[in-house]
This record gives sequence, structure tokens and C-alpha cells, in this order.
Amino acid sequence: SINILSFLLLSSTLSLVAFARSFSSENPIVLPSTCHDDDNLVLPEVYDQDGHPLRIGQRYIINNPLIGAGAVYLYNIGNLQCPNAVLQHMSIPQFLGEGTPVVFVRKSESDYGDVVRVMTGVYIKFFVKTTKLCVDQTVWKVNHEGLVVTGGQVGNENDIFKIRKTDLVTPEGSKFVYKLLHCPSHLQCKNIGGNFKNGYPRLVTVDDDKDFLPFVFIKA
Repeated sequence: SINILSFLLLSSTLSLVAFARSFSSENPIVLPSTCHDDDNLVLPEVYDQDGHPLRIGQRYIINNPLIGAGAVYLYNIGNLQCPNAVLQHMSIPQFLGEGTPVVFVRKSESDYGDVVRVMTGVYIKFFVKTTKLCVDQTVWKVNHEGLVVTGGQVGNENDIFKIRKTDLVTPEGSKFVYKLLHCPSHLQCKNIGGNFKNGYPRLVTVDDDKDFLPFVFIKA
């Protein structure tokens, strides 16, 4: 019986040694990973017309590069105390002119100077001299009629916009052509398009994904 017990102990020892060797550094145990490759993806940068990355807090003109179109600007319709209409210049006499500079901002001031990336939320704010009464009336939003107007608030998740790359090329050959989207919290993003309303070329939200205004960004 002692010999049988010794044999069993020896067999167990040899089995443990073989088991341990099977998980040497050459044959390690591989556990399922909890990391996802997508976590390390970095979204592409948004570029201005000259090929430089857009940056938070810097001034730009938003311009439609199509022939006959023009830049986005702030206008007062109806003699309001604070102008709030977001329009687009066109190649017709009453709508000729220069665009109003904008800055892209985020909630945190520490983000100043950061690169703007496609499909990341930003707030769009006109950079314009204004009165104390209207100093907080320069941030873009979309009203109940689907019109892009000012009067939004940085930090309000319903006033968030995003930028998406298009496949369009400008007449000058620039490939940095984008579209704007309004992306309120918990709702589907909508393209920003254009429409005449009460005789003015307004920026509006559109439901058709193929219907949008193309834009380039020009350093102001």
C-alpha cells in the first residue's frame, strides 16, 4: 500500500510540473480583453481653407464656396434690440457683403486653442462688437421654426453643433469642404441648409441628409 501511495504522489507531482510548464512564458494564459480598439481612435481634424486645423477660440469666416453663394453673417430683421438672424450672403445686390467672424467654443475655457475635430460638439458664437444688453446674444441655436438664430447658451446641450467632412471640392480645388449639423441632446442631428424666408436667405435645419449647405472656414 505504501508503494501504491508513493506512486500516486509521484504521478501527481509530475502532472503538476507538466501543467505548470504548459503555461510558461512561451505559452502564456491569454484572458479576454476588456479594452476596445475603438477607444483609441482619434477623430480627424477639421481644417480651414488653407489646410490648417481649426482651433477653439480662434476667429473664422464660414463661407459657402459655391458660385453665387457667400459668407454667413449676423443681421437684424425687424429692428430688434439684439440682432439674431443668421443669414448667408449671395451674389445679388441686396445680399452682397462680408461675413461676420465666428469662434468655436466649448464649456470649459481650458479647451481654448484645442483642435476642432469632426463630429465633436462645439458651440458657435459670433465674434462681434455689441452692447451690454446683447453681449450674451451671440451664440447660435435653432428656434422652434427650425431657423438658426442667436440667443443660445454655452453649456446648453440643445445648442450644440457638429462639423462633418463632405466629398465636395471647391472651384479652387480645396478638399476641405464641410457641412454643419445641429445636434441637440438626445435627438438626431440635422443638417444645416438654406431657405428663403420672408425674403431673407436664412440658415435652417433640414431633414433630408442629402440637402445641406457646403462650407469652408477662412481664418479671420
